[in-house]
Amino acid sequence: MTQWKTVLHVHTDSSEDSENTVSHLVESAGREGVDCLIVTDHNSIEGARELARVAGSDLRVIVGEEISTRQGHLIGVFLTERIPPRMDVRTTAEAIKGQGGLVVVPHPFNVLFDCGLRGAVRKILDLIDVVEISNAQNISPLPDFLARRFARRHGFPGLVGVDSHHRNSLTACYQWMRPFEGPAEFLAAARDAQLVFGCHTFGYFMRSAVFEARKCLGLRPTARYGRQNCDIGREPDDTTPKG
Repeated sequence: MTQWKTVLHVHTDSSEDSENTVSHLVESAGREGVDCLIVTDHNSIEGARELARVAGSDLRVIVGEEISTRQGHLIGVFLTERIPPRMDVRTTAEAIKGQGGLVVVPHPFNVLFDCGLRGAVRKILDLIDVVEISNAQNISPLPDFLARRFARRHGFPGLVGVDSHHRNSLTACYQWMRPFEGPAEFLAAARDAQLVFGCHTFGYFMRSAVFEARKCLGLRPTARYGRQNCDIGREPDDTTPKG
């Protein structure tokens, strides 16, 4: 049975903290044998739309968005319109559903940058479709362990997210999924996806460290970065496919 090599949680340079140009992602996907990219820029869908426009027939692109809610980040996939940031997490999840999209909880128990929903995830238990049970940017295994346990306890399908921001980091992790059309078939395919876990390289994290250092100093991170502002903070309050 044919399966698609599917990469979840990809950033283009429409995210302020990403250097992945659309052309680079198309080239990388072809080189790495990727069949489907799920593009989730911070508070923007323009990069995903552009990638979908220029991708060839061999590369499927799902338009998504990583939205900065008041409690942490939430991903919507199969979106048709941008969802504004800084809303309550439940309002954001309802807006995703209102477009016929799916609600994906990324890195739910991360504490870095206050990007994980943590306890606030309980506010949307009835609206969650998929949980990101492993994130390639996590250095500590604890957040992924907690995410896997959460998904298992509540019966949510789990996928792995590459959270790619830098060049040549597209396939640190991915999943093999049976072909799908639209949200319902994607969700069904997610339940029996074959997950290939992985973490980014030391060089990737060094690039992130340089970016953060330059940002703290008030410097433009690099010439490649930045087409859209991104609020990443919280407001006060294994194998080859079978068959």
